[in-house]
Amino acid sequence: MNLSTVFRIFAAVLAINGLMTLFATETFLGMAGMTVNDDITTLGQLVGVTFLIIAMIAYKTIKLAGESLAAFGRVYFVAELMWTGIIGYHIAVGAAEGATAYGNLGISAIMAILFFVYSRK
Repeated sequence: MNLSTVFRIFAAVLAINGLMTLFATETFLGMAGMTVNDDITTLGQLVGVTFLIIAMIAYKTIKLAGESLAAFGRVYFVAELMWTGIIGYHIAVGAAEGATAYGNLGISAIMAILFFVYSRK
């Protein structure tokens, strides 16, 4: 595995989350223990589109960054730490639960580790 592969995996994970949040908002957020109403659906769809945008940026970063890919990897490492932290916090205070929350917590933590390890090479 190399850093380009990590970026591709990250882009795929974000695309899946984006599609789920955009098109299966009630199910996806409901699996996180959230009460979904019209306002949450609207916000969830906005988040879904945002995930898809970030997925495209992550995928294109491989080509656009060139020799600076490792520096971008360190930025994505910090971003994944931030997601890990906020998801962990939401689980700890009971704001989120279930498969969506725990799955994304684990994936974010793993992606943070992968970005850290492979951006150091």
